[in-house]
Amino acid sequence: MASIEIAAGWLDAVQRYVDGLAQHSIAAAQGATDLLHQKVTEKAKANEGWTSMADNITMWSQDGQLFIGVTDPMFVSQAQLLEYGDLDTPPNPLFRTLSSEVADAGDYMRKSMETHYGPLELETPKVKGMRYGR
Repeated sequence: MASIEIAAGWLDAVQRYVDGLAQHSIAAAQGATDLLHQKVTEKAKANEGWTSMADNITMWSQDGQLFIGVTDPMFVSQAQLLEYGDLDTPPNPLFRTLSSEVADAGDYMRKSMETHYGPLELETPKVKGMRYGR
């Protein structure tokens, strides 16, 4: 019968590595989320139509997905009108034009993980309907 011997401490070392990977992933994701929120808020403050709502832009997680938008009932209608327009108002999209901001957040997370684990060969998840590139 063949047997495999595992050196003492090997499983503990693997568990420490996995725990560290989880901690670094969570920290990198939070940093990327914070960066995205900051960049979107800055973009809104620089846009005359969105300035009054910039401080009310929030991010939240729901059903495993990250959302960004305006949830304050006082501003929801105004934000929807700006984003999509209507028969009398041309659209002034903010959320549908975040390609570079999303890319920057992805770069932040990638660099944060590469600092600890070396170059990553992973594709950034694509968001349906989002334009990519700079």
